Amino acid sequence: MGMSERIKERRLAMNYTQEELAQKLGLQKSAIAKYENGRVENIKRSVIAQMAKTLDCSPSYLMGWEDHKEIETAASALDLIYNDKNIQLITEKCSQLKNEASIKRLLRYIDLLIEEENEL
Repeated sequence: MGMSERIKERRLAMNYTQEELAQKLGLQKSAIAKYENGRVENIKRSVIAQMAKTLDCSPSYLMGWEDHKEIETAASALDLIYNDKNIQLITEKCSQLKNEASIKRLLRYIDLLIEEENEL
């Protein structure tokens, strides 16, 4: 099953019309029709993430990368990364670290910050 069929399948399972789904995503009904007919294949990641959340499935499921409809921890983490600018910045900075000792120090510092916040 391709992405277009999965979008339609999930929309119908959620009892949404094309117009209702479009409204929830801030799109035109014609965009949803094009997605479901396979006329648009390069859907923006942010739209796929929002659509998956609205359709109660993972982005990976919509894109045909997995067969499970459930939102999995990894898919939820990806959604968070796509939608949170702070996490994107932290991820970019962390990816520049190459020394394992530096990475371990950073993780200890993050744990310390979390402990401090929990005490507030």
